[in-house]
Amino acid sequence: MKARRGDLSGPVLAILVTLILLAIGAVIIAYFTLFAGQTPTPVLAVTSQPIAYKDGNDAKVEVVVANIGTASVTLDNANTKLRIVSPSGLVTALSGGAEVSLGSTGTTTIAPGESKTLTFTFTGAWSNFASYRIAGAVLILKDTADNTIGQFEVSIRIVSSS
Repeated sequence: MKARRGDLSGPVLAILVTLILLAIGAVIIAYFTLFAGQTPTPVLAVTSQPIAYKDGNDAKVEVVVANIGTASVTLDNANTKLRIVSPSGLVTALSGGAEVSLGSTGTTTIAPGESKTLTFTFTGAWSNFASYRIAGAVLILKDTADNTIGQFEVSIRIVSSS
């Protein structure tokens, strides 16, 4: 049969259908990347080496945490903890007091782009810390909904007072 004037040939029709499908795909991708946007998420990072220092008979450990995400996070002080895991002599000397929370009550809010210094107090434990220069610890950050926002292995530099 002869093709009549004005009819589309098979290859031209296939090219047009392919271009239409590509255009539909591009519109769907643009919707999800440009219009729907991303869900704001807090992303926390430890920004410098934590230090332990003497405060009376107590050992205080300061950890600087930055929120590099796109949403604020509110930490629950009672569930945000620092657990000393090494050296074994220090863990043994702390005898059950190797894990402390940020505080018994309250919250700490960290906005996007903001840094906060978290201070953990090991009550009456400076004499245990004083004979070491470095301690290993696990920092567990939990929000007010009891979600674990971050868990970090940190190396604490112990600053001698002498």
